[in-house]
Amino acid sequence: MSAAEAKPSAQVLRALDMLETLSGHVVDGLTNKDLAAALNCPPSYVTRTAEVLIQKGFVEKHEGTGRFRITTRFSRLTFRVLDSFERAKAELANRQHNYTLTQR
Repeated sequence: MSAAEAKPSAQVLRALDMLETLSGHVVDGLTNKDLAAALNCPPSYVTRTAEVLIQKGFVEKHEGTGRFRITTRFSRLTFRVLDSFERAKAELANRQHNYTLTQR
């Protein structure tokens, strides 16, 4: 992998920053202008980045106000991670239990 391939694109970084910023405004969301100011980038960059996040289901744009909000799909990722940790914890406990039984 080349250095250029290993470096994350500006849009990927902006998308992650946008999700982080929107996570603090789940009820009312933020306008394009608000996001541009928070991300220190032109509003057109916000629009293009938001389009990708909307397409993937992580962000929605309110038709009436034009404000962007994070969706519950993003929140569900957290629960999937926690569930994965719980499964790993249970598997580790099971292995520890089985190991203890075989060492007697």
